[in-house]
Amino acid sequence: MQIYSKSTTKLSYIRELPAMQRLKSILQFKTKTMKIQCTDKKTFELTDSSEKLGQLTYDGLFSFKANASVGNDNYEIKPEGVFSTTISVTKKNGTEVASMKMNWKGHIIISFQNGQLFILKATGTFLNKYVIEDKDQQKLMLLNPDFNWAKFNYNYSISYDNKPQDILLVLLATYAANYFIAAMSAAM
Repeated sequence: MQIYSKSTTKLSYIRELPAMQRLKSILQFKTKTMKIQCTDKKTFELTDSSEKLGQLTYDGLFSFKANASVGNDNYEIKPEGVFSTTISVTKKNGTEVASMKMNWKGHIIISFQNGQLFILKATGTFLNKYVIEDKDQQKLMLLNPDFNWAKFNYNYSISYDNKPQDILLVLLATYAANYFIAAMSAAM
């Protein structure tokens, strides 16, 4: 099957090829979805077919400090350092559970204390979708933000093949996507 016509040069075919490969990797997550709804400007609720799984609440409108709750467990998310490039996730008793850090490639690395490592990467033509990969570069889930102009906030649909067992990872991915959007729009 010929993808390009005879009038199309090979150079334009090569330029389009990575975009097609990116599209194929995005479309592989069309099996199941969860939703993250922004209920007010500071609260994001994770639901799976009307069942509430967790919640992410920011301290203020322009704050990167947040609290995540999964069932009976509560976590505090707060930036550290001069430029707030490192983010720590601690339980309410003070034990660190995970940390997040943005690298020079623009990826956000989520590392748990038990050695698990996940990477949030922006993907899509306009880098408007976010993929979570494990350390073996296997794609676990896709976060697709939907900007609501009437309420001026983001809602997310999360596509996945296998349902994530760690709901905290989904909430941290949402936090990382919000962080990435704020960093790229120079709102920091």
